[in-house]
Amino acid sequence: MTQPSFLERVAGQSLDAFTALTHEQRAAAVRTAIPDLHTFFDDGRAPAGREAPRRTLELAASLLAVLSAEAGDDGGGHTRDARIVTDALLRREADRDQNVYLGRLFTRTLTRAVPDLIFQPAHRAEVVTALRWGRTYGVPVTLRGAASTAMGGSVPNDGGLTLDLSRLDEIEILAADGVCVVGAGARLRTVHQRLAERGLALRVYPSNLGGTLAGWFATGGIGMNAFGNGRALDSVRAADLVLPDGEHLRFHDDGRLDVPDGRHRKSLAPAEAAAWFTARGLSPITLRDLAGSEGVFGVLLHLAVRVEPLREIGAFLMSFETREAALDAADWVLSGAGSRFPRPANLKLFSGSHLHHTRRVWRDEDARTWKERPSALSSGARLPWTRIAGPAELGAEAAPDREHAAAYLFVDFLGLDEARTFAAVWQEAPGAPRLLGEESVRFAAERFKPQQTKRLGPGLLAAEIVMPAAQVRTFLPRAEALARGAGNALDAEVYFLADGEALVIGGYLTDHRSGAFAIDLMIAPALVDLAMNAHGGRPYVLGRWQSAWADRQLGRERAAATRALKAKLDPAGIVNRGVRLGLRLHGALGAMLTATFVPSVTAMRVIYGSAALSWLARLARPIAAIFPGPARGRGEPVGAAHAPAADGVTPQAASARALNCVNCGECNTVCPVFVDSKIRLPQMLTHLGEAHHAGEAIGESGRTLLDLCMRCGNCEEVCQAGIPHLPLYEHMQRAADAAEPAPAARADRRERHVALLAALRASPRYTREFLNVRPGAYLKRAPAALPGVARYLLLRAENDAGPAATCIHCGACVAVCPTFANREFDGEDPRSITTLQERCIGCGTCVEVCPANELNGGQTLRVIEAPTRDWFVALDELERETAR
Repeated sequence: MTQPSFLERVAGQSLDAFTALTHEQRAAAVRTAIPDLHTFFDDGRAPAGREAPRRTLELAASLLAVLSAEAGDDGGGHTRDARIVTDALLRREADRDQNVYLGRLFTRTLTRAVPDLIFQPAHRAEVVTALRWGRTYGVPVTLRGAASTAMGGSVPNDGGLTLDLSRLDEIEILAADGVCVVGAGARLRTVHQRLAERGLALRVYPSNLGGTLAGWFATGGIGMNAFGNGRALDSVRAADLVLPDGEHLRFHDDGRLDVPDGRHRKSLAPAEAAAWFTARGLSPITLRDLAGSEGVFGVLLHLAVRVEPLREIGAFLMSFETREAALDAADWVLSGAGSRFPRPANLKLFSGSHLHHTRRVWRDEDARTWKERPSALSSGARLPWTRIAGPAELGAEAAPDREHAAAYLFVDFLGLDEARTFAAVWQEAPGAPRLLGEESVRFAAERFKPQQTKRLGPGLLAAEIVMPAAQVRTFLPRAEALARGAGNALDAEVYFLADGEALVIGGYLTDHRSGAFAIDLMIAPALVDLAMNAHGGRPYVLGRWQSAWADRQLGRERAAATRALKAKLDPAGIVNRGVRLGLRLHGALGAMLTATFVPSVTAMRVIYGSAALSWLARLARPIAAIFPGPARGRGEPVGAAHAPAADGVTPQAASARALNCVNCGECNTVCPVFVDSKIRLPQMLTHLGEAHHAGEAIGESGRTLLDLCMRCGNCEEVCQAGIPHLPLYEHMQRAADAAEPAPAARADRRERHVALLAALRASPRYTREFLNVRPGAYLKRAPAALPGVARYLLLRAENDAGPAATCIHCGACVAVCPTFANREFDGEDPRSITTLQERCIGCGTCVEVCPANELNGGQTLRVIEAPTRDWFVALDELERETAR
């Protein structure tokens, strides 16, 4: 007996019958059967029937039973099975954060960094249930937002459950109150966009558009506009926290606390709030304690943050012959801010090498002719919150830069009037600064690409240190000498803060394909050790890998109080085990490393920083380079061997550049699949490409990821690492197709692919939130077509036009076409949209509704009158006349 096909099983239709339906009929047939795209990784089976390790299946079945019993069908029940993720490839993706991949020693031996299962809660009740389940059954719970920090804070220590907060992405703007309420999973690109639509902006924010506001607040909250508007804590009005035992509290910036009161809630005054904690044997917790807490106290569900009117930015980038001169100018800005000129939003110092590397990246961007990518300036201008004016527009005379300036100072203002005040006096700054013109604007426009130089590595590591601003002058030369002693070079950035401190980022390029990576890996902690022991510094973020320094970051008394509070709140250390409050490594090797971490780092700092001993590190580097690093030869850096050719980048070169991924997650924010089901598709495909380049086969889950990808090119458009995603996916798709030669398997995969696309295009969240399409407003236009006569031609730009122009294969034009001229699933590739030109009536509905057209000014879809025979005759005559 013939087994039913995939579509017959899920939609009760054969492939031919399904594709003959209208777009609306297909949507109705498939969306009920496939409510979530995670279904394609397990064929819709309940956890108990999936293929996974025994512990994974047991934990998944147990969690599902508790969720179903306690949470009930409260709006998320129809997708709950799918949101419990057991697939091996998806779970392995949770073993890294934004750091370069550290290798199996760190992720499989010293820690169990792969979770046993992942759960994506859709609302607070599911968060509460999952935390209580972990507490009851002793299952470690790791909190994961965007995973855009680099110290392992969102990576498991002992397997267990990873609580992926991506679906808690609510954004509510209360413009009259000057407040925006942001969910834990809301990505910052989306937050910026929603606010800009209302003429509003965040007062402070991180430079990573792929991160989350809650995660940034929980890891310190120092970022953009910190000099003018302070830290994240200074803008947070309230925060919702779920404690490890499941209690839901709301902390206010005036000290009030909202607590459960039966089925309701009550608000306690500050003194009452302290008593509430004391009555439970806990030290009082305030909003200030949550800032930088790194998730050890529970799950941050929402932040209510202050917002302000969206204003234009006036930017000034100045170069100096010496770093001392740049620091003198920084002191001049610090002393004059608020008196001689308004307080800048940002005051930053950059080493000459940092901008030198940035310029190399800019040249790489500008030289890439394999796609029509907008320049950095125009790309920045396309973001509604980045209207930027440079010196010329502000009335300041700019000059070309010296080729090898020693240091740079960046100053910007929120408001052009404020910037013009500075433009009138900047020449009075000491150090004979040279004001740069277009680069001032470009540097400001690319403030959301802080790690773009990683592509030169292909790895990038950094030490992030908070120290008194007065110590920067003496710390930087010692830090640079330390890096040189280890055989590397430091790219320094300094963010001056309004309270007299500074965030110093000592970044440096590395190559984690080489065993010499181990020497580079120790530079960052050695820099932190130097800052702590000689310059009054402390680590900005502890995460997992720096948690041995909790006493140094918090102070001995506060660290002891924090550990005591954690022990009361979470006696078994279930939530974020091993994060912030002390290393918890496995085995005898882990115990030895835990005991010797601090003295070992100090020893390496002495060796690297000593003129008499640093030769040991430089001698060890070529010896270590003989051995493979954790990346084991994956990828190639930017260079002559893999620079794009004039006629386009090859798929092989695209595959080689996958290792340059920054793991910033911004690609996810523009991906339709992530918007719909929170599958981190482009990020995972890039990692898959990296592994494939190293010789690993693309398995079944990898093929599903490739099928999920719409080939819209949005990921490539925003990638700060310059990875050519579309050629990369083409390369992987060819390899996956070649490994699946059986006709029956290919036919089944096509049906799965058709169902997948139909399910995505039928999603209300996809069409309304991602595409911003409101179907139905265009159906009034329905004049008759002339059978067999093409009166109009619909011109559609495809992937070879580059991501800025390409059709994103979203299907919006299919749903609104009054004559059904636009078609799904007719081409060789099921994701492609085709047009029956003889049915086109030239109404332009598809052109109006096309989301890509809205972004690129009509480059994707155009309707023209079909050429007649007379047109071709005239063209032929013109060519003959020209040839004479």
